[in-house]
Amino acid sequence: MMSNIEEEIQMAQEESDEERRKNCQLREQLEAEKVEENSKLQLALTARDTALANSQQVVQEVCELQRQLESTNAALQDQVSWNDIQLVLDQAHGDLVSVTTRFWNTLDALQNKRLASFLPGSGVIHAEWPEHGGVSTQGHDLPLSFSEPNVPLPDQQELSGTNQNGCVEG
Repeated sequence: MMSNIEEEIQMAQEESDEERRKNCQLREQLEAEKVEENSKLQLALTARDTALANSQQVVQEVCELQRQLESTNAALQDQVSWNDIQLVLDQAHGDLVSVTTRFWNTLDALQNKRLASFLPGSGVIHAEWPEHGGVSTQGHDLPLSFSEPNVPLPDQQELSGTNQNGCVEG
């Protein structure tokens, strides 16, 4: 009988040893999986921290760009668009051309009237004219002066009398 019991004990010990061996293998396998999973977790945590840092940097850049945009908008708020400036400059150019043309026309008229007063038949008698018994001049040494203009200069109202194309009205 002893042998049966010894056999049963030996079988129980062998089963127990087999179970311990399987448990040890399973434990080693689980520890290896645990190390692998911890390593994956560390990589995921590092990636998360990197993404969080990048996200914070992007948020700071967006905030800075928003501040710059608001600053630029505030600075440009009182600015005038080029289209508005161009219209005013075109009008001013047209007015300037018109006034300049009128100035030179008035100057030419004054010169012509002054020069015409030296010609015979102008209604102004000069003693130097040969037909009036005076000494003849060559006509090149006549002094020209504009001290007595007889043609009125345009007043401010006439100067601003230009249409939108810069041409003189009326």
